[in-house]
Amino acid sequence: MKKVWLIITGSFLALLIIIQFFQPKKNDKILNPQNDIIFSLEIPVNVKKTIVNACYDCHSDKTAYPFYNKVVPVSWMMAKHIRDAKEHLNFSDWASYDRKKQIKLLMAICEEITEGEMPLKSYVFMHSNAIINEKQLEDICQWTEDAAEQVMSIQD
Repeated sequence: MKKVWLIITGSFLALLIIIQFFQPKKNDKILNPQNDIIFSLEIPVNVKKTIVNACYDCHSDKTAYPFYNKVVPVSWMMAKHIRDAKEHLNFSDWASYDRKKQIKLLMAICEEITEGEMPLKSYVFMHSNAIINEKQLEDICQWTEDAAEQVMSIQD
């Protein structure tokens, strides 16, 4: 029985070491910085700071990775979260969205935060600066409303 336990433990440790060599691609290449929402819309400084702190790691092309991201399978889980998040909204690609999608996304930002869907609880647990208080929520929702009007008024 002891031999079986040693073989299983040794195999598990070997597998754990081997998978460390299969790190996912990093999300840290901004190809067209001018496409970022920051260059497309007027954003109050306090709102910009909140969005960058609470949203940009997953919803942009520039993730600030924590030290524990070097460990597989944590890095795989984070890479999947980032891919999924960017499928819904990528602030770095904002200018590539048509006006209708921009308006829809602006409304969704307020809605997701108001309903407590975003930022993810698991993210906030590890990033206390991503906690959005009531005042920040009000400011974001006011900005998304104003920004949606701004987008609607843009002439083709």
